[in-house]
Amino acid sequence: MTFFILGSHPEISIAEIMAVTGVRDPSTRPTLGSDSLRMTSDPRHKFSVSKNVLLLEDVDENMGKLQERLAGTIKIGRIIGEMNEWNMDEAATLIASVVSEAAGKNKIEFGLSDYGIKQDLSTIGKEIKRQVKQTGRPVRYVSSREPQLSSVIVKENHLLESGGEFVFLASGDKILIGQTETVQDYKAWSKRDYGRPERDAKSGMLPPKLARMMINLSGIDPKKVTLLDPFVGSGTILMEAALLGCKKLIGSDISEKAIHDSKKNWNWLIQNFRLPEISVSLHTSPAQKIDEIVNEEIDVVVTETFLGKPKSKPLSETEFNQTKKELMEIYEPSFQTIKKLLKKDGVMVVAVPAFKVGNEYKRLNLESFFKKIGFSVSQTFLYYRENQIVAREIFVLT
Repeated sequence: MTFFILGSHPEISIAEIMAVTGVRDPSTRPTLGSDSLRMTSDPRHKFSVSKNVLLLEDVDENMGKLQERLAGTIKIGRIIGEMNEWNMDEAATLIASVVSEAAGKNKIEFGLSDYGIKQDLSTIGKEIKRQVKQTGRPVRYVSSREPQLSSVIVKENHLLESGGEFVFLASGDKILIGQTETVQDYKAWSKRDYGRPERDAKSGMLPPKLARMMINLSGIDPKKVTLLDPFVGSGTILMEAALLGCKKLIGSDISEKAIHDSKKNWNWLIQNFRLPEISVSLHTSPAQKIDEIVNEEIDVVVTETFLGKPKSKPLSETEFNQTKKELMEIYEPSFQTIKKLLKKDGVMVVAVPAFKVGNEYKRLNLESFFKKIGFSVSQTFLYYRENQIVAREIFVLT
């Protein structure tokens, strides 16, 4: 059994994992909720899910490569034991036996994380440390104020290269013990987000993690497709697609500044990351006229549309309706043109805005429009951060 510790938007994280691993039909979703893992109602696919953990059987992918590809997963590891009820001595003995096998002669360092069992980890940590000390090796227990160790703590303390990190998962009437094999590379994500030379806050900054998740949600093999982003902005989607191995990328934007920023960010990417030879073309063009520039069929479109003018406070109903009217004047001709370029078996993943009206996010309700022009809506998600006025609604379309 493989466990996945999910990021800030677990529903999207799960869909991303499913799309990349091909474990199940992504048109049905598991139900998120409590801390305890629950089996899904679909017996064809053996997996369990809680509000921040996904458990899958028969995952054959290399854990390191899978972690590198996934943007919405914090940790990946294997289940190494289970208990019918909490037994500290039993758990400590199991973990201590694994920790004691750490290679080398340096001090062994290990850590523990609680995902739903709600036990005092400091007590079991001390017991594991006591047992390991009996082997003659120096040992250190790495703890945190939070019940779970962050990827930063795991990385900075080199736990995976030493004694390891071990997680406790609540699963119905059982307690599962897992050993983490890999954690998210927070430095690499931060470098691509804050280290790139051009970031335009006024037009909206698509986070690299979300860009990566959107590409993965398409379910495509990046190395075999031509990818188009007709609202390219500063080029975040193209950059993440390149890092995933896409060989042919096309971007366009009505803004000359956006194309300038994309080119500058692309040159930075080439200088800072080892990439194979990639065909990239960038064009200044409104999306509704992209067919005048692109004269080939496209496998996949991944894009974040124009989100509207910046908002500093929640909208009134009148403001929302006016904003929607203005956006649809862009969206309708744009997506009709994009549809013509997409192959019959092509996929489009698109982010559009949802606006805070009162205390809730109000969506543009584009399902009927997309169906009208010939798309099938397979999945929708809402992505937002706390206190954001403008959220993103993500559509996966075929």
